[in-house]
Amino acid sequence: MSGRDNQLEAMSRYAETAFRSDSVPKQRSLESPGGLATALEGGDLIERLVWANYAGLDIHVRPSSVEIHQKRSSGCVERNLAGPSWTHQKMPAEFIKTRWQLLLMLAGSFADYGMLKWLLCLSLGGGMFYALVHGATHVIFFLILTAIIVGLHLFFRYPFTWFLERNPDFIVKDLGCGFFRPTGMVKFRTWREETFEAPFIEFDPYISYHVQPKGPVSYKLQLRHRYSGWQTAVAEVHSTQKVELYAHWDELQRYMDVSQPLPDIPALEPYRHLDPTTAEYDAAGKRQRPGNYWATLDLEWWEKEGYPAHMEEIRNFLWDTLEDQMQYSVPNLNEAAMV
Repeated sequence: MSGRDNQLEAMSRYAETAFRSDSVPKQRSLESPGGLATALEGGDLIERLVWANYAGLDIHVRPSSVEIHQKRSSGCVERNLAGPSWTHQKMPAEFIKTRWQLLLMLAGSFADYGMLKWLLCLSLGGGMFYALVHGATHVIFFLILTAIIVGLHLFFRYPFTWFLERNPDFIVKDLGCGFFRPTGMVKFRTWREETFEAPFIEFDPYISYHVQPKGPVSYKLQLRHRYSGWQTAVAEVHSTQKVELYAHWDELQRYMDVSQPLPDIPALEPYRHLDPTTAEYDAAGKRQRPGNYWATLDLEWWEKEGYPAHMEEIRNFLWDTLEDQMQYSVPNLNEAAMV
C-alpha cells in the first residue's frame, strides 16, 4: 500500500450519528425534574450555555501548549504523564485511575510554587506570631512544619514526577472515554470503571460553581445528559477566569461538529489533513495560515503579544449575544432545563 493510500486509510469517515450544527435532528422533550430534584442536583449550576452558535475562539493555545507542540514537531519528545493523545478522531478524557486522583490533586498542590509560598508564609508567620505571644520555647514545632512543607514540595516536584513519567501505567487506565468526532458520541466514567455513553447532542452545557478548601471559588464546565442526569466535568477555572469556560465550550463544539474544520490549535495541527472537512477547508485556502503555523510560530512573540491579545479577545467577546440553536430541536428545553 502506498503512502497516499495509508493516508487515506487513516482519514476519518463520519458516521450518521456525527454532530452537524447545520442539521441537528429533532429530539424528544425533557421531563421536568421538579423543584426538589432541581435543588438537589442543580444547586451549584448557575448558567446554561448555548448550542451550535460559535465565536471561533480557541482556548488550547497557551504558550506552554505551543512549546510542547514545537518540541514534538522537531523530534524533541518530552516524557509526560502519558494517556492517549488528542487527535482528529478522539479527545480523550478520564484516563487517570480513580484511586490516584486525590493523590495527584495533593501532589499538584504541594508541587505548585504559588501554593508553596502560601504555606510557607502561613507556617513561618504562625511561628513568628507564636514566638511574640508565648516566647520561643515551642517555635521548633513551626520549624518542623516548615521543613515538612518544603520536603513535600521537593518530593512531589522531583522524585514523584520522575517516577510517574517512567511508570505511567501506575496512574493511567484507558477505558476508552472521550469525545469522538467521527461518531458524535461521548463516553465518560460514572463510578470506578463503569462508563456511560450517549450522543453529544443529548448533553446540556452548564457552568457550576464550587468553593475550594483553600477558599477561592472555582467554576466548572459541566455536561449533563438531558435524559438520564449523568454528568461529567470538561474544564475548571478560577473564579476570575470564568469567561474562559465559554471558549472551552465553543472549542469543544467545533471539535465535535463535522460541518466545521478542527479547531486551529497546536495539538490538532498534525491531524488537520486527516479530517475530511478540515482537509477540504485548508485546501481551499480558508485557514489562511501555513500548514506548520504552530510548529514554526515565534514563541517569544506569542507569549508576550499574541496570546495576551487572544485572551483579551475572549474576555471582550459578547458571549451573551449568541443564540441557543438547541432550543429549536428540544421542544421544552427552556422550560424544563436545570437552569
